[in-house]
Parts: sequence; C-alpha cells; structure tokens
Amino acid sequence: MHPIRIASKLPRSEPPQPGTGVRVALFQGENPVGTPEAVAANLARLHEVAEIAARYRAQLCAFPECFTTGYALTPDQARDLAQPEDGPAIKGAEALSQRLGMALVVPYVELDREAGTVHDSIGLVLSGHLVANYRKTHLYGAAERANFTAGTELPPVVKVNQFPVGLLNNYECEFPPLYQSLAGRGARLIVGPTAADHHFVRHDGHPTQVPYPDATEHIVPAMAAVWRVFVAHCNRRGWEDSARGQFQYRGNSGIWAPDGTAMLAAGPDERADDALLIADCVPDHVAPFSPEGDHFRDNRVALREELLPS
Repeated sequence: MHPIRIASKLPRSEPPQPGTGVRVALFQGENPVGTPEAVAANLARLHEVAEIAARYRAQLCAFPECFTTGYALTPDQARDLAQPEDGPAIKGAEALSQRLGMALVVPYVELDREAGTVHDSIGLVLSGHLVANYRKTHLYGAAERANFTAGTELPPVVKVNQFPVGLLNNYECEFPPLYQSLAGRGARLIVGPTAADHHFVRHDGHPTQVPYPDATEHIVPAMAAVWRVFVAHCNRRGWEDSARGQFQYRGNSGIWAPDGTAMLAAGPDERADDALLIADCVPDHVAPFSPEGDHFRDNRVALREELLPS
C-alpha cells in the first residue's frame, strides 16, 4: 500500500462540540480491485485509515465509492464479491466504530439475499451500529446498470455528533434536486463518496471519447453555496486494472464550505501518495453568503408550472 499524507484544517485541537458541527476525515487512495484478496486488503486499509483519523479526533471518516471491492468490476465480480448488510465488511466497521468512537461512511457492494439483487451501497456506521444503508438510486452508464440494481429510497440524513449529515453516491453529486432534498430534511453536511475518473473503458469495450466531468470544478461548489451546506467529496486516485480495462481516477477530493469555497482540497492526482483530508465543518465559522437571501427559504418551486414553458 502507498504512504498516506495528511492534510488538515483544524482551527483548534478540540473537535466541534455536539450540535455545532463535525470533524470530517476523507480518504483518497489507490486500491486493488476485483478479487477476494483485494477485498481483504481494502478492509485492512479501511481499519488502518480509521485508526489514523481517530488520532486526529475525527468524528466521521469516509471512503470512496465501492471501497471494499474496487469500482471497475464486471457483473460477475460484483455479484461474487457482494456482501449482505450484516456481512463481514459492515460487521467489522461496526466493531471499529464502537472502539474508536467515530462514525464511518463505508461504500460497499451489497447483496440483498432476499431479493437476490446487487447494489452500489453506502453504510453509515455510528456507535457500533449500522444506522443507514443507502442504495444508489441514480446509476451511471451501462456498466453500473449491468452490475447493480438501483435503490428506491431517497438518500438519508443521519445525525453525527448531533449534526445532520446527508449522503450522496458519486453521479448523484451532480443532481441539484438531491441536494435540495437533503437540505430540506435538515442536512448541514453532505458526504459524497465517488469513483470519478478521467477516461475509462465503456461496458461495450470501447474507450470513452471525452473524460468524465469534474464535478468539483463547478457543481459541488455551487451546490454548497446555493443550499448553504458543507460538501465532502471523497474520490479515488490513481489506477485500477481489471477485466473491465484500465481506469484512471481524478483525485480532487475535498471539502467545500457553505459559501462555495474549498476548505481543503487534494487537487488532481499528481502525487503517488494516498491522502487523508481532515477538517472541521462548523457553520458558525463561515461568513454569510448573501446579505439577506436564503435560497431554501426563498425558493418558489411551487410555481414550476408557471416558470416552465408549456
């Protein structure tokens, strides 16, 4: 495994008090993919990273999309490596969360035993318990649709350190209505595990002709500012080599404040090291975005029939 460099923005050693905010750690790394051995190595890395985050008194530690298995999977690999929500990956995270006193955002490939379906899921583990199991609802491209069944429930909002945290999964970080839904249900921090790449091999075997767009350039900062939320974007870096071909990931993990500015950003994947980004997300530390405007309060979406052309 690669060395882990630490980047932090911590105004004080003490983490935020309950209800005022949350100290967030994001892991950006290059990890093996597609085999039982890869799963074992990735779970060992999750435990190692969480231990480091705990030394910085992080209250929530998040990992990239499909972290347990790797992302560049064939349908057979996805099914063979999928685990139920009470499988070893989540059970191990529950024990780790209880021991470290820290919430964990664990993206994994989930098997629904009863339905026989496979999902691109995120488990949020808190105080030793799986408190939310979110199945990605907005699947990206033919490969994800071949690998996974879409979820049917809205992304959840869960209180961590008595502070409301919402979840989105990769492609979903590009949909403004999902941010609006989470903000409307009280979320003040939105965590988005991703596997955002440059070029990749499509499901039909052909390489992409244009790179995957970088949501951190425009969409993520805009959504943070419009809905007055922190957005933590947690991506892979480096390469994955699998039966699907070679995938090169963007990196660019970071945390954006409710005024749209980057509190902490890893930047493009220009270095050979994995990274752990740690920052305090505290609304009271961010100046107002507008003298009077409040996009959520002032939104008149109920007028949509008049606003949209017939």
